[in-house]
Amino acid sequence: MKQTRAFKAPLAAAVSAALMATLLPLAPATAATEVTARTEVNAQAVTVDSAVQVATKKIQRDPSKTDVFVNKSYPLSPKKYAPKTVAVKGTNVRLQSSAASAYSKMVKAAAKDGVKIRAVSGYRSYARQAELYNYYSRIYGQSYASRISAVPGTSEHQTGLAIDVGNNNSQCGLQACFANTPVGKWVAKNGYKYGFILRYPKGQESVTGYSYEPWHFRYLGTSLAKSYKNSGAKTLEAYYGVAKSKSNNNSDKSAKGTAKTTANLNMRSGAGTNNRIVLTIPRSKTVQLTGSKKSGWYEVRYSSKTGWVSGTYLSNISIPSTPKKKESSKDSKSKSTNSKSAKTTANLNMRTGAGTGNRVVLTIPRGKQVTITGSKKSGWYPVKYSGKSGWVSGQYLSNFSDSAPKSNTEKKKSSPKAATKTTVANLNMRSGAGTSNRVVLTIPKGKKVTLTGTEKSGWYKVKYSSKTGWVSGKYLR
Repeated sequence: MKQTRAFKAPLAAAVSAALMATLLPLAPATAATEVTARTEVNAQAVTVDSAVQVATKKIQRDPSKTDVFVNKSYPLSPKKYAPKTVAVKGTNVRLQSSAASAYSKMVKAAAKDGVKIRAVSGYRSYARQAELYNYYSRIYGQSYASRISAVPGTSEHQTGLAIDVGNNNSQCGLQACFANTPVGKWVAKNGYKYGFILRYPKGQESVTGYSYEPWHFRYLGTSLAKSYKNSGAKTLEAYYGVAKSKSNNNSDKSAKGTAKTTANLNMRSGAGTNNRIVLTIPRSKTVQLTGSKKSGWYEVRYSSKTGWVSGTYLSNISIPSTPKKKESSKDSKSKSTNSKSAKTTANLNMRTGAGTGNRVVLTIPRGKQVTITGSKKSGWYPVKYSGKSGWVSGQYLSNFSDSAPKSNTEKKKSSPKAATKTTVANLNMRSGAGTSNRVVLTIPKGKKVTLTGTEKSGWYKVKYSSKTGWVSGKYLR
């Protein structure tokens, strides 16, 4: 596969730089009907059981082939396979020659549209991947590391057919926001024309096993890439019929209903006859319904495989309605009373861990309220904002409070007379604790200020003339 960052030796320097910063599947069937004659099934010798091969042709396992399939369940063999690679023109990134040539053509085409693509990372050896995976495991723990980095021997980068790309100015380098940059948009739209597909799409982590990576593209060759694009499949796993999602792993528990086939029925990779056939379900078999329906087609599960079938050839369709579980008043109360919040005092980066060495998840605008989800760590707080969770520096948070409204009794108890001090000189109030922060206003000598109770490195947070900020304690008495 993949790696969320482009690393160059030594590793520490690379981490800092990155943070700143063969058998092709059959073409889609064109048959006018979804019913497959029984004689056709016999001719194909379809065996419908748990061992059925769902791809229309055998999945390529030869690592020397352009269409080799690699993921967590399909490791390279041999696991320390090393391809012949060449340097991509004008870079120190290496790929197999066919991929390098196709990439160069893609770069030239993009340049004509005013888009400058930058090669960030390409081939990585087994040993290099092991070094990176072990590094992430130490930093984040193995569970999270496995979502952003491949176990050595299962990485697409080891094939020399995968490349991480970025903007020439390094904007949103190896971050989700890359998808909205000129390069991210252009490659996502046009990459398949040159043989490259977006390998780890948004919302498909349960299928691919990896977090969203809008910068990671896999070279398949133009023929296969176009076939994949035309199939409508969201992942290479789905295209080959080996997608394993959470719903697949709990087939009976997650089923939304059942139906019975009225004929030998093709299961396809998408809703429509132009999609690839995954397998043929015999007549009178019961299929599990996932609950998804599109243009008369149903997403179903049969023999541990998931795909789409035409509703024309289903009977006894049963999708029971599931009542929404009501949250108990006890749970609701505990959630609201335990929740804490704070407000940002600047545009603030949310990161994957407590410290600037961690990847930026998103940037929270100034003045926004965030929910504090846990305990403070080295001056950093775990927070939730806009459906995302991560860590932010407490230096840029203010107005810490319980998000639940306080009762009248609590208000009376928590509102004793505020402490005050007097300035002994004309004193600058600043936006943060330190002289490097912006001056909010200047408080004249001899004026009283109200202390908020927050003190940091000799600086006090105060209120004066309806403004709140920080002043040096040296000039208060």
